[in-house]
Amino acid sequence: MDLEPLWEHTHRCSLLRAGRIRRIGAGNTFKLTLGQRLLVTLLYLRQYFTMHVLGILFDLDAANICRNIHAVLPVLEQALPAPLRPLTLQAKPDEAPGKQGQKPGKIRSLEEFLEIFPELTDVVVDGTEQPRGQPKVKKGSQPGKKAVGRPKDKTRFYSVKQGTHTLKTQVAVTPDGQIVHLSATASGRTHDMKVLRRSRLMTRLPRHVRVWGDRGYTGIRKIYPERETIGPAKRPKKGELSDEQRELNRLISKVRITAENAISRIKKFRACREFFRNQPSRHGVIWGCVAGLVNLRWQARQRTAL
Repeated sequence: MDLEPLWEHTHRCSLLRAGRIRRIGAGNTFKLTLGQRLLVTLLYLRQYFTMHVLGILFDLDAANICRNIHAVLPVLEQALPAPLRPLTLQAKPDEAPGKQGQKPGKIRSLEEFLEIFPELTDVVVDGTEQPRGQPKVKKGSQPGKKAVGRPKDKTRFYSVKQGTHTLKTQVAVTPDGQIVHLSATASGRTHDMKVLRRSRLMTRLPRHVRVWGDRGYTGIRKIYPERETIGPAKRPKKGELSDEQRELNRLISKVRITAENAISRIKKFRACREFFRNQPSRHGVIWGCVAGLVNLRWQARQRTAL
């Protein structure tokens, strides 16, 4: 991982941005070196220390620590073997054939995807959630008007499954454990199947790749009939599964467990497990950096095994 050239390029682009008045070289300089700023960022991702605690450790104001971390995060994600991650969810979810006139556009070309993952044949998808605070009403635009109560859409982030307000991310993993795709951040109330339909993952995957999911992706065959999709059988209402269906579900679970293990490795970083204290717009880049760190360790283990 070579962070310095990327940082220099990003920092120079920032200095050359439109509207900047000062010449290059003017203004305050960084007190910490790039290596120290990287250490601060890694400590933040792994242990999720508050900015105040990190400021004490590195003899900086909490605001400066915050600026250093959020400046390094996007550059770190570029330097790491981070998975593909769209910035936003697709506005219109994928529909079953016959319900839409046009197919959603591809963000990246098929050739680019195959170049990155030439031997990809299977992908396991699963969703995970991270707790966040209940959204508050912003103050009114009129002078003296104060926010009262909670917003009308206060249930937008409420996850019935978790019993609290959450942010949801969909993770796509290969059977050997490499994370290849993260969805954009969705509200906790959004169903797993809807996140998949809006994540752009299915438009990026080559047609020969099989997609494995859990019961949260029931109905995927109707939306994507041209693809090979595998999921566990769901117990019928007022009925029972046959012995053959139970055995098949166990075999499918042995493949799907790789996604659960990958999510577990991500959540070893407390910034992805504990109560999310940042702005929701920063959730994606934090998860992207952590997934890149997980992939970096996965690659090191693969080289050791060889």
